[in-house]
Amino acid sequence: MRTLPIPNAENCGGVRRVIFINVKKFLDYPGVNLRLLICVNISDMSLESIINSRIGIGIILGIAKSMKPATGYRLADRVADWISSHQDSRMVRAVRANLWIVTGENLPREELDQLVRENFRQTARNLFDLYHNLYNYPAILKRVTLSPRLVELLEARTKNKEGTLLVAPHLSNFDFAGRAMALHGYNVQALSYPQPRPSYQWQNRLRRDIGINITPMSTESMRLAKTHLREGGIVITGLERPLPQTNYYPHFFGHPAPLPVSYVRMALQTNAAILLVACVGSPEENYTLECSGPVTLKPFDNATDEIERNAETVLQLAEPFIRDYPTQWAMTYPLWPFALEKMP
Repeated sequence: MRTLPIPNAENCGGVRRVIFINVKKFLDYPGVNLRLLICVNISDMSLESIINSRIGIGIILGIAKSMKPATGYRLADRVADWISSHQDSRMVRAVRANLWIVTGENLPREELDQLVRENFRQTARNLFDLYHNLYNYPAILKRVTLSPRLVELLEARTKNKEGTLLVAPHLSNFDFAGRAMALHGYNVQALSYPQPRPSYQWQNRLRRDIGINITPMSTESMRLAKTHLREGGIVITGLERPLPQTNYYPHFFGHPAPLPVSYVRMALQTNAAILLVACVGSPEENYTLECSGPVTLKPFDNATDEIERNAETVLQLAEPFIRDYPTQWAMTYPLWPFALEKMP
């Protein structure tokens, strides 16, 4: 039987001690204390900071590499259930508020609880898939399908040296799909969140290992992205992670939100086309990268209106994907602060 090291929960606040447990027995025992998975003498850290720390990512990576998929999915479900049960944590509250908005602001508490639970399960399974197959390139190519429309558009635009901005919501296993794009030979510059925390720095390093040019947003990386687009290259960036400070609040699901809009300005300055791309998972644990057609940007007399209204055009393309697959939307930051107080 396979065993793995898990810290001793009884010594969580004191000297670190490591014990070994049998994974199968651990999963089969209904009363197991799942704090064992992350209690590594960091009891003063929040749930969110644990999961987003190098320690949290390291645990996931170490376990996922050696575990069989069937066992890995069961473990992912158990961990997700434990996380989602902490309804007072900032991360769980954010997911609840976001899902309450996208499902129409009318779900009763019990149904919202179930949706949040399934959302965390799907996210945990996607993480297991990603780290289990991190360097299994044949599996990535087999499990991820690039839609014919996306392939046709990218090949035509690359051939004609026309720049393309791919804008993606945090849907399903988007990192898995990004690795598939790199394996298919697309030269992509990815603009990531500025000033990434240590866990994101590690994730970015893993992305670079497969040939994705990850550049946290800065004046220099934006300059490089514009040059890449003018030369007919491909740039990809996230769509809907909220910003701590911004002057722009485009409407998303009917409400203003502090969302990134730099891709609009970049497209206007370089004449690049914007494509909405969305990764969608299937019940068979496979993934498809779908896309929209090129977005037509419209000029406005007012500069703020020009940025916000064009961003809303892109955001409206993402809404049906998120609405149809709410359990696959991995957004753990609150987009609409008022919903934190109004949700059931």
